[in-house]
Amino acid sequence: MNQFPKSAYVHIPFCHRRCFYCDFAVVPLGNNIETLRGYGSTTVKEYLYFLYKEILSIKHKSSLSTIYLGGGTPSILDPKYIKEIIDLFKKNYGVDYGAEITMEVDPASFNQNDLYGFINAGINRFSLGAQSFNNKVLEKAGRRHLEEDVEKACSWLKKFQESGLIKSWSLDLIQNLPLCGFKEWQRDLSKTINFSPPHISIYDLNIENGTVFKKLADLGKLSLPDDEESYKNSELTNLLLKRSGYSRYEISNYSLAGHQSRHNRVYWSGLGWWSFGQGSTSAPWGRKFTRPRKSKDYKDWVINQCEDSLDPTLIKRDFLYQELDEKIMLGMRLKEGVNIYKLFQEQNWNKKESENNLEKLLTEWKVFLENGLLIQRGERFYLSDPKGMDFSNQILISMFKWWDKIT
Repeated sequence: MNQFPKSAYVHIPFCHRRCFYCDFAVVPLGNNIETLRGYGSTTVKEYLYFLYKEILSIKHKSSLSTIYLGGGTPSILDPKYIKEIIDLFKKNYGVDYGAEITMEVDPASFNQNDLYGFINAGINRFSLGAQSFNNKVLEKAGRRHLEEDVEKACSWLKKFQESGLIKSWSLDLIQNLPLCGFKEWQRDLSKTINFSPPHISIYDLNIENGTVFKKLADLGKLSLPDDEESYKNSELTNLLLKRSGYSRYEISNYSLAGHQSRHNRVYWSGLGWWSFGQGSTSAPWGRKFTRPRKSKDYKDWVINQCEDSLDPTLIKRDFLYQELDEKIMLGMRLKEGVNIYKLFQEQNWNKKESENNLEKLLTEWKVFLENGLLIQRGERFYLSDPKGMDFSNQILISMFKWWDKIT
């Protein structure tokens, strides 16, 4: 495959403050930021200067079918800057007709007029980082917004989609946050369903190194739902969303018909993508590269990119396919799973090698196939929903063990 990347991710690192579970490359600027002028504006303008230089540094540009502005909190930026970013791609790369252009927004970081500005700038899909509707849960997670902010944001996005101003929108929740037991989670799901977002992302809480939650956990001061309650929460998620017409098309993602995230499917399908901004990871020709996470290091890297030479991963070359274990890992996240036989053929294994390696893999997967967590239909393997998807880590760990043994 020698196809040019059709997707671009842009990282906007600025936040009002860092949430207690967050380990992303972010730059907290406080509550009083004003990005056009005033507090924080110099920091924002300086970062955008280097971001634009990086976007323009790519030699082999081609038109894009998806653009995703993530963070951080992109909705901190004035709509003027969002328009500059999208116009930069339109002028220098090209943007396909009907392209999906998504922007992450956080409640309490924007108002209805801002939304109009983002839409006029070219955004046609929003991803709302609600995480919860419960004020106590939000406070315990270090979130800045309140339940009423989430409800207002949902109302605006629902209205804009129904009127045709945007194509779609997504709502993000985090499952098993502190203070979020079964009743609280049931309420979060019910309120979500009442707003009918076309797309819902539900992430399990992970305790990452360097976060406030990690420090509290090490001190024994972080109280989380136990395994039994977590499983009940997950069961409830699947039950309520399926009853409401949502399809679980990926482990953490649910959508109504026609509203899957086109951009995120690029990652799961092993296709190439551009990425710009500090801490972001690109793989335009199949080889991954992560930019520096700290602001000064990122700016120095951009200067080197422009004055010396592009990183080798960013120069057009024959597409480097992922290792087989990564292909299987990404493919198994999707509802349709993977065609193992086809992946083996891509490894250039002969018939005997394929049969021997499949036999070893099926030995690792035997217990999961027997208990229904994993399903085989002809040459395709996929996770059962909900149990297989909920226990996917066990299945994928066994696959990695198989890969280590045969390599």
